[in-house]
Amino acid sequence: MNQAVALHPWNRPNHLSSEENQLTIDGVKAIDLIEQYGSPLYVYSENKLRQNAHDILSNFRRVHEKTRVCFASKACANIAVLKVFKDAGLSIEVNSGGEFFKACTAGYRPEDMVFNGVAKQYGELHEVIEAGIRAINVDSLSELQRILKVALSLNKRANVTLRIIPEIKGGASAGWETGTSESKFGMTREEQVFAIELINSHPDYLKMTGIHAHIGTQVNDISAYQAEANFLIDYAKEVRELLPYRLEHINLGGGYPKNYTSHQENLDTVAEHYKQNYRTCIDFNVLSEILIKPITNALGCDIEIIVEPGRSMVSDVAVMLTRIEAEKSRNQNPVYYLDAGYSVLFDIYNGWYFHMVNASRSDDTDTKLCRMVGPLCDSSDTYYDIEGEGRVKSLLKTESAFEAHQEVLEQVLVHQPNMRELPVNTQVGDVIALLDTGAYALEMMNEYCGRQASAAVLVDLNQDSRLIRRRAKYEDLLTYDVVCNSEGNSC
Repeated sequence: MNQAVALHPWNRPNHLSSEENQLTIDGVKAIDLIEQYGSPLYVYSENKLRQNAHDILSNFRRVHEKTRVCFASKACANIAVLKVFKDAGLSIEVNSGGEFFKACTAGYRPEDMVFNGVAKQYGELHEVIEAGIRAINVDSLSELQRILKVALSLNKRANVTLRIIPEIKGGASAGWETGTSESKFGMTREEQVFAIELINSHPDYLKMTGIHAHIGTQVNDISAYQAEANFLIDYAKEVRELLPYRLEHINLGGGYPKNYTSHQENLDTVAEHYKQNYRTCIDFNVLSEILIKPITNALGCDIEIIVEPGRSMVSDVAVMLTRIEAEKSRNQNPVYYLDAGYSVLFDIYNGWYFHMVNASRSDDTDTKLCRMVGPLCDSSDTYYDIEGEGRVKSLLKTESAFEAHQEVLEQVLVHQPNMRELPVNTQVGDVIALLDTGAYALEMMNEYCGRQASAAVLVDLNQDSRLIRRRAKYEDLLTYDVVCNSEGNSC
């Protein structure tokens, strides 16, 4: 396999363009941002954040007015981002006491939050129940028993939503599937029967406000959403018969897909299976018709619908800028070394694809194929799937009969194209822009190999930029270390 996603076209109206052969982000030159704030650098767009919020709210509420959009803050819990979404009318989903703390800091009220997760701790539950959170999405019977214990100790009633396993496959990879009993999430129908009995037997301390399901992330299969809608409609009707009161809401989870190239034609040069992961025709308008409308028609307009989008709200709002620091030639192909590796953009460790543009030569049309790698002292720090390629080579070496099935092996094991198309004049010092890096990047960033975590800026509606996350310093590497003097005493 030796294919690359086509470089052009990459431009995006009202967001990514070019001026004097240099990439601009919301009208601001990427090179100017690097000179002002340093490299590597995440550049978030306030305009795109607000566009995405308006897009989902307008489409879903057009079909079901009582739709609550709870942004999944694990996708990006930066305070500046959370504040923009709050101002744009979104509620929030948190996954830990830490995310609850950040949401409160950003100004969200507990009644505008739902609490997700699979292993909630006593301290976290105490905080959210005491604060009066809108709902706790309960993942297991043992967790429900823990919630009851906390509610009893506080003499308060906890609002709970039971997370059911719908047995629906969805997601770009096995690790992104959350809707089957093969995953670690949710309860079976039998477990939920016991859960509802426990809730009904403690009405002063537990109230079942809704049901919840989530089928995965980057789900690019319309039939999966149709199956989810049908499942939740039937299950909501079953649950109604078991409760002495009406359900307040039905929580559909998130997992909505997003495009990771600017145009469909970018992927004309690569194998078909990459299109299934990195391009989609499913947007919020489509979801309103195949997911929101059937539930509205079946369950009525009075019940609240909650959704928990994460990736689809922020992936396309940020660009990561990184500078080429060195170059080599391997197997007659140039190899460029960036100052950002998987410590800055962890998803590349998992083989995920992010489209690259040379921000220093954004209009150049003469191109070449090359390899892109990061700066870490780790062979897996590459912008191609070195692990998948290695597995294919090992299998072919182990069994010659596999050679007839090499294409199938690559389809299953290699998660992204192994080459990049960049301008032929690309050289050390150029700034490379990776698109669609807004989801999970800041949350998963680390300082492996002593590499300082990247800064992030927000370009606002007036085309001004401001720092929303400072660059880490050497001293930050000592933040969690307990440093002792020669006598063994803490300093």
